[in-house]
Order: sequence, then structure tokens, then C-alpha cells
Amino acid sequence: MRQLKTQSTREKLLAFALDLMEGPEGADGVTMRGVAASAGVTTMATYKHFQNRDALLRAATAAEYPRIAGYFARANARTEVPGLRGMLGYLNYALDHPQLFRYMFSSHRDDAFVFPRDLQGSKSPTFNVLQTVVSELMDRRVLQSDDVAETALSIWAHAHGLITLYLCGRIAAPRVTFQKLYMRSLDRLLGGLAARTANKG
Repeated sequence: MRQLKTQSTREKLLAFALDLMEGPEGADGVTMRGVAASAGVTTMATYKHFQNRDALLRAATAAEYPRIAGYFARANARTEVPGLRGMLGYLNYALDHPQLFRYMFSSHRDDAFVFPRDLQGSKSPTFNVLQTVVSELMDRRVLQSDDVAETALSIWAHAHGLITLYLCGRIAAPRVTFQKLYMRSLDRLLGGLAARTANKG
């Protein structure tokens, strides 16, 4: 449970909604009545802050992005990890919060960011980070020059596919073992995207 002592009623409702989303039923387990009961307020008070359940879930999802950004930042600070270090943050978030990960990145939602309309328009906080890294690697000629957004999409799809396979039990390995496999697989992908040096021999 998140620290709630100094939070407003709206912030507490969002925090409890996110906690319920992490339960066995995922987002399906979130109701206006249940969130209100958890926060110690009336259901009508909840409707004062959120028009309906969908509005509550949209706000909760938006409130979760700063925590995801923290995962990326911590992963990027680990200089011993090669390649796209921030993608280890994407993995760790998924393993720590699988139900939220599924809802935010694998569910069909009206408010989900869509490629290329929203992602190329810089509306996705997580995709923005990846695009920035890919652009920098291309500028430094670490990666071959190509469409930045589509290259970032390829990397994201690769990482997301591995995580999805792991979460549904299609890859059998302890967490630490899978983390290493995941990073090795990303390194292989980046090797294929690496800028080529002309052979002058």
C-alpha cells in the first residue's frame, strides 16, 4: 500500500484503485463501491471525483506512469548492464506489478496509446523514453540510421513479447535467470540493428 497520510481524497482513491488492480481479478476487480470502501468514503463521494468507473481507471493509469518512469531511471543507473538498460526497468515493472502491466500495456482500452497516431505524437511517456534513447544511439552511430519510431517499436515489441511469454508461463525460469535471458535477447536484437562499419580491406 502506498503512503496515504498526506494525500488528498482523490489521490487516496487512485491509490486504492491501483491496489485493487493489482489483485487477482486485475482491473475487473475495481468498482466504485469497492474503492470507496477501501478509502473510507461514501460511493457518492467517489463520484464527485470521477464521473464513472472508466474515468477512475483512466486517472489511475495516468497516475502510474511516474512509478514506471522510476523503474526506467533506476535501470539506466545500472551501468554494468549493457545495451538498452532502461528496458530492464520495463521488465522489472512487469514482474513486480503483472496485473497493472497487463492492463496498461496489453488490454484493449479506448484510452490506450496507439501507434503511430499517439506514439509518434509523443503522447506515451514510456515510448518517449525509448524513442529518445534510439535517436541518441543513431546520432552516435551505435545503431544504423533508420526510422526512429519504427525502430523503437521493433525493440518494444521484442521486449513486450518476451515479457508476455514469461507472464503466461511459456518461458519457465526463475526471475533472475529470465532477466538475464531477456537482456541477452535484447542485445542480440541490437546487434542486428547496429551500424555497420564499411570493410576497407
